Amino acid sequence: MGPLEGLKIVELWCIGPGPFAGMLLSDMGAEIIRVDRPIEPDYGYPDPKYRTLWRNRKAVAIDLETPEGIQTFKRLIAQADGFIEGNRPGVCEKMGIGPDDLLAINPRLAYGRMTGFGQTGPLADQAGFDLSFISLTGVAHAVGTEEEPVPPLILGGDFGGGGTYLALGMLAAIFSAQKTGVGQVVDAAMVDGSANLMSYMYGGLQSGVWKDKRASNNVDGGHWLYRMYRCADDEFISVACLSPKLYKNLESGFLLDPKIFSFKAGRDNWKTLASKLQDIILKRSRDEWVEHFKDLDACVQPVLNMNEAPNNEHLKARKTFLTHGNVVQPAPAPRFSQTHSEIVNQPPKNGQDTDEVLTDWGFDEREISRLHKEKIIGNH
Repeated sequence: MGPLEGLKIVELWCIGPGPFAGMLLSDMGAEIIRVDRPIEPDYGYPDPKYRTLWRNRKAVAIDLETPEGIQTFKRLIAQADGFIEGNRPGVCEKMGIGPDDLLAINPRLAYGRMTGFGQTGPLADQAGFDLSFISLTGVAHAVGTEEEPVPPLILGGDFGGGGTYLALGMLAAIFSAQKTGVGQVVDAAMVDGSANLMSYMYGGLQSGVWKDKRASNNVDGGHWLYRMYRCADDEFISVACLSPKLYKNLESGFLLDPKIFSFKAGRDNWKTLASKLQDIILKRSRDEWVEHFKDLDACVQPVLNMNEAPNNEHLKARKTFLTHGNVVQPAPAPRFSQTHSEIVNQPPKNGQDTDEVLTDWGFDEREISRLHKEKIIGNH
């Protein structure tokens, strides 16, 4: 009974940020129907249960290369609050399911478009992946070591600047349509979203506070009080202590000599202080430092790997990770006090719910049987 219960969204099969947006919405209770191709693509996973981005969906296979497949699809769209697609600009228009086509049959529809470069602009038709898009917006340049940038997983473009903004945009468009009766297109481009995520840094750059050079700022690994440090066992702890009040606890915990170490030390001294603190931290293992600081509020935490994180005491207490279908995965977020988000269904196999979905959305048994015989629906 999530907060989005009652919303119906059709999702055209795609990869990455589109499914991530769908996961966010379906975790909160929206009914997401994934429209698959008749022939299953290669997902790159040995078993559908590991495709956690597609959890909480039902899947229907429809051949959208046939006129009747398009008509079947449009009957679903006529009943939906939203639609999500992740094709290059113009692809859906060529298929006959572009914004004009779908808004003509459902004027209240929120039409979500997930792309890297957006629907317009000189690069709109070019292919790319997460790193391609964040390279243009300053994100890729800002993350890494002094010597070279490092890809920040696919968090800045695909999921942070892409899927999260698409989910937010879908909710805003649906909310607007409920008030006005008028649907609209949500142009969610990863270049736009990743740039928007950098608002704090761009503001700092204009003011002169932020330096456009990696490892030179408070939160990019430049500050000696905001970085990871290697321990005696080659594991790491993070120090993230940018508060003068909390620095007193850090100073106490590491027995820092106030004649050498200072919270107010300027940028010119950060490297020297980081090197001296590194020498201290190398004297103990990661877990020894964690135990040492457990009762000190000093912003020192272990840098856990992905196998360790689900077993962390705090994350276990909050049930930040859970096991569903024998797959350990992050739990839905954020949390609601009354309408709880949850994982109900494992990621579906290609088109596995075709008959159930069409029945629930108003198709009768004879229609479904005929569509199967004509290979308009189902896997083949």
